[in-house]
This record gives sequence, structure tokens and C-alpha cells, in this order.
Amino acid sequence: MRRLPRAAIVGLATTCVAVSARAQDTPSADPRVEAILTALQNRGDGLKDIRCNVRFVEEDQVNYTKRTKEGRIQFQIAEPNSRFLIHFAKTDSDGVLGKQEWYLFDGQWLLQVLERLEQITMQELVRAGDKIDLFDLETAPFPLPFGQKKDKMLANFDIQLTPPTADDPAETDHLVCIPKAGSRLHRRYERLELFVDRKVHLPRRIVVTKNKGNEVNTVDFGDLSEKSINAGVTDKDFERPAAWKNYKEVKEELLPGEDPAP
Repeated sequence: MRRLPRAAIVGLATTCVAVSARAQDTPSADPRVEAILTALQNRGDGLKDIRCNVRFVEEDQVNYTKRTKEGRIQFQIAEPNSRFLIHFAKTDSDGVLGKQEWYLFDGQWLLQVLERLEQITMQELVRAGDKIDLFDLETAPFPLPFGQKKDKMLANFDIQLTPPTADDPAETDHLVCIPKAGSRLHRRYERLELFVDRKVHLPRRIVVTKNKGNEVNTVDFGDLSEKSINAGVTDKDFERPAAWKNYKEVKEELLPGEDPAP
């Protein structure tokens, strides 16, 4: 199956889930964890759009490399499928400054746009008119940082509330989520950490650990606040930037009979 590099997409790091597990089937958990997850779910239920800053750090513990990207993210609930745009205006690989990057999902196509290549790579994730559930923890082709449902989280992870440290974002609750053995998520992640803002009830920081601890991805939404949520994102916000005008376009369509990503 063809895939675009996921580095910046994983910067959206976590878990957005659909309601599929029934409450009576959900394992019991620490009441404090359940309260945080309930508030997180309730905020996701009322979400129409979001717009805020994003900082993504990718660390390779084997080769001792570090890539940092900074920019903006905007997301909109839409029909038939939701949309997002990430624009990394600043990139830095071990001290070497790089060029801009964009990641746009328009409801059908995922576009990876690299200024250094002057190229738009388009990957069809769903056929025209079909639906794709970006909020399904187990089957979504990429993770999103909001919309988590309590039942699905408890069904897929062992979750603990960790005491705060000086390095935590202020006024957040630190949830450490370990995928349950044998699950699909156990093969994708080793550890997922959510730093949930106590006022906004959305993650301000997400840390994903993979590959036997050798790959750590951290995403921060530094200015996330009430003003970031339901901020009036419109169709115009997903128009192609003028900078792409002369870029080469490479298109990867789904083949007849081929299943959509992941």
C-alpha cells in the first residue's frame, strides 16, 4: 500500500475516536481518569473547528537526530468528511534551517507539499462521495489531537494519571496511556501521553513513543485556549496557497478494488 511519509502528520499525534464501544463494556478505571476523559469527550462533542499554533518535535534515539517544525493547524468538521490544514512555516533539522511544509486533507485527498521540492504529492484516502471516519481510533489513517471518546480510550489503553512535574505544561493533567496487549494499537504505539488542559479540556501536549522507545514524537499546541475552539474556520481557509501555483503535482489514486488507507 502506498503511503506518504507520516512525520508531520504524526505531529497531530494521538487519538480521535468514534463511539463504538458500549459504556457497559468499558473496563473500570481510576475515577479521576474517567472524569478527565469525560470532560475531553464532552468538549469534542461540541467541536465545530479549531485553529491554533503547533510545534512538532521528532527525536530519533538511535541516530541521535532531532527535527523541529513550527506553524499553525486548523481543523473543520464538514460533510461528507472533515478537513485539516497544517502549515509548518519553520523547520529545523539538527540546527539546519529548512523550508516550508504543508499537509492538507480536503475530505478526499491528502496533500503533502514541500517547498524544497516544489512538489504537491496527492494521496487519495477515500473515493469521491464516500465517508472516512477520522475519529476512529483503530482504523483512522492518521491520528488527530482531539475528539477522543472515553469508552474507546478505556477499551484500548491502560490509563494512569501521573503526578505533575516542572516540565509539564501549566494547568494540565498528565495521562499515560499504554496500549493493551494484542491490540492493533499495541503494534503502532508503545506509549501515548496526553497533557489535558484543565480549562479547555483538550490536549495541550501529546507525546507518542514508538519503535522500542527509539522514536519519540512530541506535539505542543502552545496557544490553545477557548479562542482556538469554534473560531469560525471557513472554506476559504482550505484554499491552496498562492505559493503552490507552479509546483509539480504527483497524484496517487486509489486503484479499482483497492481499500482506502490506512
